[in-house]
Amino acid sequence: MTRSDSGTKASTATRTAPPIDGSAFVSSDSALAETPAQPAISTTTTSSNAHASNPHSKSHPAGSDPSGKTPSHGSLYKSSYSAAIERNQIHISRLLLTAFYVVHVLYTPATPYTSKFIHLQYPTGEVNPVDGGLLYDIGHDDVYFIIFWVVTLTFLRSALMSYCFKPLATHVCKIHSNKAITRFAEQGWANFYYMCSFALGVYLYVGSPYFMSLDHLFVGWPHYQLTALFKKYYLISIAFWVQQFFVLNIEERRKDHYQMFSHHIITFALVVGSYYYYFTRIGHAILMIMDSVDIFLVTAKMLKYSGFTRACDVMFILFLGSWIILRHGVYNVLFYHTWRHSQDLMVGTECQAGVEMKRCWTPFIMNVFKALLGGLQILTMVWMYFILKVAYKVIMGKGAEDVRSDEDDTEEEHDEKEEEVDEED
Repeated sequence: MTRSDSGTKASTATRTAPPIDGSAFVSSDSALAETPAQPAISTTTTSSNAHASNPHSKSHPAGSDPSGKTPSHGSLYKSSYSAAIERNQIHISRLLLTAFYVVHVLYTPATPYTSKFIHLQYPTGEVNPVDGGLLYDIGHDDVYFIIFWVVTLTFLRSALMSYCFKPLATHVCKIHSNKAITRFAEQGWANFYYMCSFALGVYLYVGSPYFMSLDHLFVGWPHYQLTALFKKYYLISIAFWVQQFFVLNIEERRKDHYQMFSHHIITFALVVGSYYYYFTRIGHAILMIMDSVDIFLVTAKMLKYSGFTRACDVMFILFLGSWIILRHGVYNVLFYHTWRHSQDLMVGTECQAGVEMKRCWTPFIMNVFKALLGGLQILTMVWMYFILKVAYKVIMGKGAEDVRSDEDDTEEEHDEKEEEVDEED
């Protein structure tokens, strides 16, 4: 395995900041494609009169700091309240979890309430004929379990980034840029989560009644008898997407922030809506599709930050293939089957006046669900355009580039160098 296109060890420049060009790469958390970077515009001005009287003096334009340097977006973020929370994620989440367990164990009167955060609610009293485990329904108290896992995922993410992936980036992959190390760690956490989620999803799918059967995604609806493992899988998936909102809004914004936010809104609405309306079987299938593709994406980005350019290009090709096959092929098969056959397969469960039902459907409900599925596919098609632009660069031998992260890394390093120069002066 080589670390550069020429077959030699990657240069120091590659180590300190991954390559930069105007190409587009996909985003880390949800395979969102990047848009071309905007040209940089210098905002630092100098006063000719001041330089005439003192060639060593610096002007102070509006919005600049006393050193005469206009604060960058990154430096403004570092002094913000969100940045303070971001830097202390591991401490805050650890404190919350510790306090919770202390109250749960030592304060008995609170146990009926705290147990809702760590134990599944709504057992139906029936058992799974396969393993003899209890079956569960859904309800509003599931929110407690989701909240607990939002905090737990925040702690796991921060801990693994700080104590596993950042040391791996520094000591094994020899990455020196602070921001590149952080980006590598972010992708490392994402890779860990997606691989665990996908593995568990496949395990549940193989043993399910809808394994290799599209009709059984809807036959017998509403599917309100959930195994304990499946319910945990689905609730933790919801918690993950809630935690993604948290991360997206406390960490420094990137230029694809609003595209990412739109993707999270649609995905969150699909996951929560499918859980509430018992469309968990097709929701399960879509989660597996998304997780599997994202594994290739984040692995490619980790290889890129590590300097394994050729390996990154190979992984990008695998990512491209999985994207086309799964997110455009398999996904659209599911979408078409839902659009064409779902209402016929759910016969007898349409809402009827005066009839009380566990869940029932109306044409409006089904159309909203289909619209969300279609909206996610439209976003996927837009991202496909940018992915193909990257693929073209790979074919032309330029390599797959991550504009967003590389640009941020470069700006960070430039700011650090300026600060060092100012301190020396």
